Amino acid sequence: MEAYRASKTLVRAVNHDGWVCLDCSRRLRTTNSRPSNEAISRAFRTKTHAKRAHYGTQRPFSTFRATHESVRRAPKLPETPARTRFAPSPTGYLHIGGLRTALFSYLLAKRTGGQFLLRIEDTDQKRLVPDAEKRLYEDLQWAGLQWDEGPQVGGPHGPYKQSERREIYQKHAHELLEGGAAYRCFCAPQQAGQAQTAYVTSRCYQDCALLPPEQSLDRAEDKRESFTVRLKLPTDRKKREYRDLVYGKIIPLRRSAAAGMSEDPDSAVDAADTILVKSDGTPTYHFANVVDDHLMNITHVIRGTEWMASTPLHYDLYRAFGWSPPEFAHVGLLVDENKAKLSKRNADLGMDVCSMREENGVLPESVINYLALLGWSNPLPNDLYTMDGLIKNFDLKFTKGNTMARTEKLWYLQKQHVARLCDEVRLTGKKESLAPVAAQMSWVILARWPAILQSERFKTGLDLLYFCVDVLLADSKSYQNPKQYVERNRYLTEFDPSQVLPTPKHYHSSALGLDIELHLEAVQTIVKDLLGSDLQRPTADQRDRVVNDERVISLWFDDISARIHDGIQHPVLKTMMTDALAQPPTTQKGESTSTEEVLGNEAVPGSIAAAEGSPALSIDENQATIHLQKARTAAVMRYLRGKLSYGLPGPSIGVVMALLGYQECCRRLGVEAKDGKGW
Repeated sequence: MEAYRASKTLVRAVNHDGWVCLDCSRRLRTTNSRPSNEAISRAFRTKTHAKRAHYGTQRPFSTFRATHESVRRAPKLPETPARTRFAPSPTGYLHIGGLRTALFSYLLAKRTGGQFLLRIEDTDQKRLVPDAEKRLYEDLQWAGLQWDEGPQVGGPHGPYKQSERREIYQKHAHELLEGGAAYRCFCAPQQAGQAQTAYVTSRCYQDCALLPPEQSLDRAEDKRESFTVRLKLPTDRKKREYRDLVYGKIIPLRRSAAAGMSEDPDSAVDAADTILVKSDGTPTYHFANVVDDHLMNITHVIRGTEWMASTPLHYDLYRAFGWSPPEFAHVGLLVDENKAKLSKRNADLGMDVCSMREENGVLPESVINYLALLGWSNPLPNDLYTMDGLIKNFDLKFTKGNTMARTEKLWYLQKQHVARLCDEVRLTGKKESLAPVAAQMSWVILARWPAILQSERFKTGLDLLYFCVDVLLADSKSYQNPKQYVERNRYLTEFDPSQVLPTPKHYHSSALGLDIELHLEAVQTIVKDLLGSDLQRPTADQRDRVVNDERVISLWFDDISARIHDGIQHPVLKTMMTDALAQPPTTQKGESTSTEEVLGNEAVPGSIAAAEGSPALSIDENQATIHLQKARTAAVMRYLRGKLSYGLPGPSIGVVMALLGYQECCRRLGVEAKDGKGW
């Protein structure tokens, strides 16, 4: 702003007086490097200058940085509210790939003001896992994906379990038979191939589609012959198109070996008539899926690309019924670093939702944020999203191809979300949002040190829980998962003397080109003076308090840390004055000075700042004193960190001492605790 004002002043001076000095001319060229259109001769004007003269100096595009309130591109969304569904099969536990599909469907429904449905596709009774359905509900609710219609909540289009909709499927299969779009097939499965390459084929080899309707009905009802219901070969042999919101058009895949021998371009779809209802009356997945999506008014289906091969069949089923199909959006699969389909367990992380939650301590905010970025084209430069932010910015712009799932990104987002929660606590003073993270930490601590609740520091589990919250607030930028975080801050929980680093006899530090040495005895003396000083304790209003039945948190350890750091300055400055007085006297004759007269007996907060303004010292002497005090203070800090936290990185040493408490600090430093002292 100052440069801008100066340039304007120079311009006015040039216009008024017609000249400018060399220095001011250089400043003018620096602050106003682009000449105005009037200053450019017409002979040297280019098309760019002409455009600038016509449209002005305003750029034709915006250069501001996008935020969560401003999306860079136009969203790709339907014009009406979307009804989406998640239709898992309880034949196993929910994988993160399935959770991602559910998340995309949920976000689309919420973004457009629609509904999100849950439907259980349990037609394959032989493969059901007993507790998979129960865990599915728990996993979805833990992730924040509450369904609007489905099991446990009901809805107008129930039942929402396919095993309870058998009569509905029988009715619609009968409609296809009556309309001639399907036929009964009485062929039994046959074995094809030879020896070890033999396999079972279920093709129709007796031309059952050509049976007269009366004969087919007689064999099925009167003679009680076993049969399946197959979709009849469509009469429309023209080239058909299958639309997809991500890939545009889907090319049908060949579905049988016989199709490869046909010259008909449509034979890839129509060669083998698909079974709709099995011989025991159970509907196949494809048939039940199409019927349920139509009856439940599903408008958009988001699923993985492994279902693209089945999409032409689903379109044919909709056409056979005379129904309008929903919009399909196929998203790429999740793959590992070797570009192989993601397995149930990665090298360092279980890929099912329950394992991520219980074994690895992944937060729901983290996993939802992580999965949303796998395959979705994020319109913003920032990757950190809450659920509300995802709903606000989500659209149907997906990337083509498979997506590599890297756990490093998950841990990065986890760290960012925990830091965000800690910042919210500092702003609001409410700990509730950190309770789940602290609980996971306490479980890890109890598993590692079972006898910790018998110590003097932690009387109950609640004490340990609040301690974990304080640790999170003190070291809010380093959390990835409970095990990693407890290991990083293990010195705050339990003390192991064998991990204490060897104490050097001298501490060296460089300041103003001088090598400053501080003996171990001097450092220990400073520490003893610190622990023996009367540090003021936080008052009651600086600790946790209850307001309107809510626990409002004051970060008490920040106040104690500041007092500890100020308390260190007094003995440091005291040793400096003692050393200075030990030198040849520079005072006038008859004058004497003692350390106590200079410093007094109380702590001197801000002594470095006081030294900066000392009128008795020259500028060089003043700076030398400041650097000397900082160097000695750093030596004391290194000593304390080595003794209290094994020399490991973490919060400031003042915060570490506040969290450990006065008694524990004295025990680790080998100093006798004094009554009435401490913090």
